[in-house]
This record gives sequence, structure tokens and C-alpha cells, in this order.
Amino acid sequence: MAYYYSLRGWLEIEPENFSNAVHTLKSLNKQYESHPKFNLYLKGWCWGETNINWTRYLFYGADVTEDGLKFFKNMLCLMADTGLKLSGYFHAQGEDGEKNYIYKMVDDSVSLEESVHNLEVT
Repeated sequence: MAYYYSLRGWLEIEPENFSNAVHTLKSLNKQYESHPKFNLYLKGWCWGETNINWTRYLFYGADVTEDGLKFFKNMLCLMADTGLKLSGYFHAQGEDGEKNYIYKMVDDSVSLEESVHNLEVT
């Protein structure tokens, strides 16, 4: 049986770059529509239709396999390559709570902290 991670977090985007970020995600959906697993994982993205104050957000939440984590990191790198000055934070927690990963993006630079210990999330 596959091992799953609960993956959730967000990207912060300037309002003027929001439509380009959404367009990138929709393009990825189209690109992977014939790949059942990755197409499913892309459906984890959601966003509000209107902004509140000065920052827009893209939220992500899904239960994914190890392949899904690799795909997600590649997806973040593709988003970073757009040059939209994205920042964000994502936490992947293994189903038994033993494996934790933190994905951070600051001004289009993606980093991954592997094997984060003593991370409690409720």
C-alpha cells in the first residue's frame, strides 16, 4: 500500500501578477490532463475570486504519494520560473507523522527542508 503525505500551504502573489499565476496553473492542468495521478493532484489548487487588501493567495491541499511530492516540487519550480515574485510555504506530513517536509518559496526561489523533526501540526 502506498504511503501518503498531507500536503498543504499557500503562495502569496501581488494582485497584478495573480491572473498570470492562475493561467500557469490552468496550463499545467491542460498539459497533464491525460496523466490521471498528476491531473488529480493539480486539482488541489484553489483561490478566491476577489482580493482582500493587497495580497492574493493560491492555496493548495491534497493527500499525495511520494511521486506527488516530486511532482509538486517540480510544479513549484515551474511557477518560480514565471518570474512573478512568488513567495509561499507548504508542509507535507507523512500519514504516520514521522516524515515531514517544508517547501518554501521566497521571491521565486524554492527550497526544501527534508526530514524536519519535532514539527507538530494539528
